[in-house]
Amino acid sequence: MSDNKKLSRHACRELIFKLLFAREFDRDTDPEAFYDTFIDITEEPAADYVREVFLGVCRTLPALDGEIESTSENWKLSRMSTSTRSVLRMAVYEMTEADVPPKVAINEALEIIKLYDEDSAPKFVNGILNKIARERGLIES
Repeated sequence: MSDNKKLSRHACRELIFKLLFAREFDRDTDPEAFYDTFIDITEEPAADYVREVFLGVCRTLPALDGEIESTSENWKLSRMSTSTRSVLRMAVYEMTEADVPPKVAINEALEIIKLYDEDSAPKFVNGILNKIARERGLIES
């Protein structure tokens, strides 16, 4: 990738989302090996950010899934679309572990889910992410 064509943070998030989505269909491969198979980003800090968030989500998956499922009343993760699960995991990780401002993480998740899921998904994702952010004291009630 040339120096004059930088990967935006939004493009990084979309790439993370796609990695998490694809990983749902290959859970047996080690996350680092999975990442190395699919990613060829040489630009820093984009490569660092994509790697950090993807591997962070994979490492904390049980905790992320537990928080998402307990927040989404009457919805088990298995009932959610792969797109919804992937974007929720990324956004919750960014808000809670990567020091991304909650409003930024939520807005980015909504932009991505609008592209990759059905029309009802953004409202569902927004509700869960806002509830998690409020419960954690990251945004005001």
